[in-house]
Amino acid sequence: MAEINVNCYLRAFEPEDYKIVHKWRTDPEMTDLLTGNAIFVSSEREKKWIEEKIFDDSKEIYWAICDNKTHEMVGVTSLREIDFRNRKAFIGGMTVGKEYWGKHFAYYATILVMKYAFLELGLNKVSTDYIEAHKVSEHLLTNKLGFSKEGIFREELFKKGRYHDIVKVAILKKEFDEKYGY
Repeated sequence: MAEINVNCYLRAFEPEDYKIVHKWRTDPEMTDLLTGNAIFVSSEREKKWIEEKIFDDSKEIYWAICDNKTHEMVGVTSLREIDFRNRKAFIGGMTVGKEYWGKHFAYYATILVMKYAFLELGLNKVSTDYIEAHKVSEHLLTNKLGFSKEGIFREELFKKGRYHDIVKVAILKKEFDEKYGY
């Protein structure tokens, strides 16, 4: 097995993580890039949401993405819609603080999530999606990480006064194994 030299690690949420997640969730520059709608969230609601993720990982797993050197939380990610019968899941909620953009945390965190999904959970397929106009996500997912486009959901998201197409991409375990040497 080839080991991937990554710049980050995943850890479970801690109760105080709500403060930084709330900061990111209320930053329009960051939420504009996500496939979900911007919502107004109080810090108390964020705290309760983090607590729910800490105590219930039965259908989805959320992680803090942490820098290997500083151990600082630099982002969040998740594996959701885990379907053991059909051996598939969805990577969602990938957010990296804008002060960490360009440092490849999203790239390496996605590899860690795929590794967990395929090698620990025994899944066969991992999918995700992105706003079609977000070319950074397209390049990262399809060119660098090896995901294949599976479809475009036309005018799927209404955000900032207009409709956006959402692109769905996926990678199979055999493609992951081939690309990453597992």
